[in-house]
Amino acid sequence: MKCLLCLLLTGLLPLFSFAPPKAPDVLSPKEKRQYALGLLQAYNPEGWYIIKMVDTLAHNNAFDRYAEGHTESAVRDALGTMVHESHHGYSALMAWRLQPRQMDKFACPYIGEGEHQLMPFTAVFPTEEMGKTVPAHLRTQRFRTYVYNPGEKIKLSSNVLGIYGLLDEWVAYYHGTVTDVNMYRWYQDKTAGTANDWYAYFSTVGSVINAHVEFKFFCLAYLAYAQKHKPAVYKEIMQNEDFIRVFLHVNRQYGNLVRSYAGIKKNILANLRAKGVKVAEDNEWIYLNRQAVGNFADEYKMLETELKKPAYQTVLTHIQASAKPAQPSHE
Repeated sequence: MKCLLCLLLTGLLPLFSFAPPKAPDVLSPKEKRQYALGLLQAYNPEGWYIIKMVDTLAHNNAFDRYAEGHTESAVRDALGTMVHESHHGYSALMAWRLQPRQMDKFACPYIGEGEHQLMPFTAVFPTEEMGKTVPAHLRTQRFRTYVYNPGEKIKLSSNVLGIYGLLDEWVAYYHGTVTDVNMYRWYQDKTAGTANDWYAYFSTVGSVINAHVEFKFFCLAYLAYAQKHKPAVYKEIMQNEDFIRVFLHVNRQYGNLVRSYAGIKKNILANLRAKGVKVAEDNEWIYLNRQAVGNFADEYKMLETELKKPAYQTVLTHIQASAKPAQPSHE
């Protein structure tokens, strides 16, 4: 009894516990952040760089809040969103640092390998003006969020900043999608590679891979509308060399990423077949045994076909003809 009393008094045997024990699969706030950064360092160093730069530019970069849960799986599912949203911060904050006397008149998207492109804004009009003219069958899943929602006023930068807001979203989606696509290496390294494992991967990537063709369509549709109805606005945009560089950069890089993902997906499905998994695929779904996960290839092909029309191709030709050698900035 005396020994037990001594242990209690010296604190070696705690009498009170002020916090319940943490479940083994639940991350503390610090662990959640560290886990996310560790994944990015291993699988997308460019995404890690974006977040670390925002840390230096702001005091409240709570990027980990985009993972609603506090488990490792919740962090992995939201990793691309963390990078996507952090890039919005990077673009705005870096522009403010480089042009402190002209805040909100520039963006500064990150284009990779430690380089960014300071880009001034020219005159624009709200995206909803163009959006009203887009046929219903072309109003894909992100149209109502970023372009035009007849039932409510959109107040996102993608609407208010016109073509520059759309381009900002395109670049952010690119960085987020790189993150999600590259996580196939984590599934190879850290899982048994079952149908359930790859279902989780395809579910995450399938929700963002189509953003490339969607935002390419949104941007070119905006510019085609401007060319026809607002020629002065169109002329200023086409004379904005920094806009031209960023547009061509994200179009090229995102397109390469989509093609790369197609090869990754093909290899994963072949490996699953070799393991005896019943695999099938069509334009809408990927089937893994009795599970189906969205493929969205029908939507992608529809917009690709639309973009072959002369109105969009004419604008794209103008953009390419306006290109000059890039002169990106370094931090």
